Amino acid sequence: MINISSMFAKSPFKPLRDHMDKVIESIAPLKDFFEALHEKNFSKVEELQQQISLAEEEADTIKNEVRNHLPRNIFMPINRRDLLEMLDMQDTIADVAQDIANLLNLRRMSLPEELCQEVIQFVEKAQSVCYMAQGLSREFGDVLESGFGRHEIKKLLEMIDQVSIAETEADDLEDALVRKMFEVEDKMKPVDVVFWYEIFEWIGDLADYSKKTGNRLRLMIAHN
Repeated sequence: MINISSMFAKSPFKPLRDHMDKVIESIAPLKDFFEALHEKNFSKVEELQQQISLAEEEADTIKNEVRNHLPRNIFMPINRRDLLEMLDMQDTIADVAQDIANLLNLRRMSLPEELCQEVIQFVEKAQSVCYMAQGLSREFGDVLESGFGRHEIKKLLEMIDQVSIAETEADDLEDALVRKMFEVEDKMKPVDVVFWYEIFEWIGDLADYSKKTGNRLRLMIAHN
């Protein structure tokens, strides 16, 4: 059992950083998952889906421990509510990764060949934004240890801006992918088209909630 209270006593942000590391474990297999789906390697699809679900469940465990044991009566340089809101944003990334894997493992939908490379590229971009958000959580620990030093804050704000730019780039890839699917959707089952639009939106959500995590950090800095 994780001793969240003692962890917070040592570092107000360490449990959230550990949670984010587990969230990243849930999104890390997604590129391989989509490649296995394209190759119709369904045994690997199911294996990776289970791997993603396990990481999501473990992230949930950490999230619940933090919620239940986050001390109310110790001094912290950041607001307790801000911590919990950031925790929820991080956890949503893992939830979305699980939703993507669960749906595609159940339906095992195929894509026209013209879209496959663009989908993989979109997934990789969304993953990269998540990895950048993980870097934010680690850098914020340095900000706390420095007592909100000016140099550390400047570096973190620059990293937050980079996450925002990368998320916009992911949006652009999503828009291009949707336009391209318009061109080939006659080759697809109508119900599959509907589900793929949903999947594309969820992939975009991975990047979007990573950006929101950065925005929450920006607010934490502004309050100090």
